[in-house]
Amino acid sequence: MTSIPRPYWPVVVLLWLASQGLTSCTTVAESVYGMRQLDVVDYPQVQEYAQEYGVGVAPGKSFALDVSYYEFLKRQPLALQEVAKNHAQPLQLLYYNRAGQLISYHVNCYAGGFPNLDWNPDNQLEVFPPVSQAPTDSMLSFTKLAPFLRTVGGSRVQAMESLADYTVVVFWSHRMGRQSRRLLAAAQKNLERAPAGQKTYIMYVNNDAYLKHLGM
Repeated sequence: MTSIPRPYWPVVVLLWLASQGLTSCTTVAESVYGMRQLDVVDYPQVQEYAQEYGVGVAPGKSFALDVSYYEFLKRQPLALQEVAKNHAQPLQLLYYNRAGQLISYHVNCYAGGFPNLDWNPDNQLEVFPPVSQAPTDSMLSFTKLAPFLRTVGGSRVQAMESLADYTVVVFWSHRMGRQSRRLLAAAQKNLERAPAGQKTYIMYVNNDAYLKHLGM
């Protein structure tokens, strides 16, 4: 990613190597970052992960990302490829306003840190909604996200509408292991900073099947 600052290159390179299946090159690095290998990813397994990571399986709160999401990203025009690369990443924290617009965006590519990603290097998460870490865009509005979500039981999500002032969406996976846990904790802590009177809602999207589809 040509637009990623130099301090974050190790994280980007690691994820790229893993996505290419170069396990002989990345086994040690993956272990340092706490990443885990995946065998079979099905809905019962995702439900198990959801319980293990503390996000639960409640309808409307816990989801699985459908692999068709990858085709959506590939269809984006050349001018939006850098934006699509951001939305392709395994760990993401997205904040939507009531109109469904992405107003704050946090992606693993922009999180420096070793051996743990740092989601709050400049105290972005000390306020709610947080200062955006990555450039915001209109590629994936809250409404556009719905067709790519399934319940953790495998049912299709027909449509989504949030009545909250802010809806927080966390992309997480068992594949990213410890880094997922840290992102989930950071999102929850930031949510607690929402001013009284503001309606907030948080959704958890597991993307293990998507990552497996990519060969990561």
